[in-house]
Amino acid sequence: MLSYESMTPRQRELYDYAVQREGGYLYLDRKQIGDAEAQAIAEGLKVNTTVHTLGLYDNQIGDAGAIAIAGAFAANPKLQKLSLYDNRIGDAGARAIAEAIKGSCVWELNLQKNQIGDAGAQAIAETLDENSRLMTLTLWKNRIGDVGATAIAEALKENTTLCSLKLGENQIGDAGAQAIGEALKVNSDLTRLNLQQNQIGHAGAQAIGEALKVNTCLSKLTLYGNRIGDAGAQAIAEALKVNSSIQELDLSSTQIGDAGALALAERMVHSELAELDLGYNRIGDVGAQAIAKAIKDGATLTGLYLSHNCIGDAAVDLITEAQEIEDMPPYLTVDPQINPLAFSLLPRLATADDLQTVLCLLTSGPELQDQLAVLPALPTEIAELIMDEASYWQGVQPTKPRSLGGSYPDPRLEVTMPRSIAESSIRVKAIQLLRDWETRTNNIGDNVFDLTVRDEQGAVQYECAVQPTFVDSNLALATIWPASTPILRQMREGWQVQVRPSKAAHKVCHESLYVGYV
Repeated sequence: MLSYESMTPRQRELYDYAVQREGGYLYLDRKQIGDAEAQAIAEGLKVNTTVHTLGLYDNQIGDAGAIAIAGAFAANPKLQKLSLYDNRIGDAGARAIAEAIKGSCVWELNLQKNQIGDAGAQAIAETLDENSRLMTLTLWKNRIGDVGATAIAEALKENTTLCSLKLGENQIGDAGAQAIGEALKVNSDLTRLNLQQNQIGHAGAQAIGEALKVNTCLSKLTLYGNRIGDAGAQAIAEALKVNSSIQELDLSSTQIGDAGALALAERMVHSELAELDLGYNRIGDVGAQAIAKAIKDGATLTGLYLSHNCIGDAAVDLITEAQEIEDMPPYLTVDPQINPLAFSLLPRLATADDLQTVLCLLTSGPELQDQLAVLPALPTEIAELIMDEASYWQGVQPTKPRSLGGSYPDPRLEVTMPRSIAESSIRVKAIQLLRDWETRTNNIGDNVFDLTVRDEQGAVQYECAVQPTFVDSNLALATIWPASTPILRQMREGWQVQVRPSKAAHKVCHESLYVGYV
């Protein structure tokens, strides 16, 4: 126990504030609070038992501080809302908090933007089994993979109180999504599910689609920033034939093209959908024409978002005309559209099986067709070097491309590196930057990409201004390779790549950041 006499002046200040605070709310966000300060606040909470809402977000609290806060729960039974987002809490801290809120009155827990992995998620899942009051759980932007997601999914099969679950910006793939899909088949209380910017492909989306055929309570589903493609969109659309609960569906930036748009358009008329976000995809004129027809046929959407696709002017006009005729949806966004060339510039993604096949080919000395000769086998280290230099990506970690027309509290593009698909050490292949100008600037300094690489602790490891190449009149492209930028070889799980917007951002239609890796 930390005594008042042993506290530093800063600790005493925070302790006194926690003890004397009235009204039930204690907010100490952005106060540069670390573990030592958190321990003093925890001691104060043991005295002031009137606090029901505690906010310590955007500080520097690690596991030790989280453990101290958790230790105050027993003395403070009135605590209902706890927010520790944007700190440095890992699995040990998450375990302590999870254990502390079992059987407590806490109904809202926000641990967004920490360093919680699968072990921490498993501990929180156990809490869902035993805490009958938790209604809102936010675990955005941590390091939770399929194992952690599966544990939470298993808990959801029994939990009857959780209404909102946010697992966006983690490392959840198809296996985790499939587990969540199985949980949705039996859970009858969850109404809002956010899985944005994970690593979910069409198989995961298909599992969620199957679940939606029987789930009758989920009203908002967010999948943006995943790679579900047309097959995933078609699976979701198929579910909308019978699902009557989904009202808000976000499928933006999920690599959907015309085939997916056609399937969704067919379901718009007869579903209960109120808002549909298909922005930042690859929908062309064919998909747009189908959507325009759906609006004319009586789709009851109140919000439809189609900006940043590949829709031509004529098809855009069809949609806006349909909206005017039917007087819906009142919130329709179709401008601006993306240069179609942008989508053709990404290297193809190779699967783990592809990589193994090529490596075996290089190292086994295969026979040449119709020849007696055999190709000499390469030493493994040389074969791996060749593959390392080849222009393919096994995974891509994108941001949602950003439109710069509005006001953004944090305008950076940012990517956090996940685990590799094969659960081995990640190797960054390239960083690709795209900027689509509405009006190209003649100032060379406005064209550069200001790039920063940070390690898992947030320390800056590399900064540079990258000069792009214009692949057409308004589309700027820059690709950074390890050969010219050795820091890419050092990047690993948890490292971040950030890009500040152009100094002439008001002239930019959109820009995007992709990090390719194996």
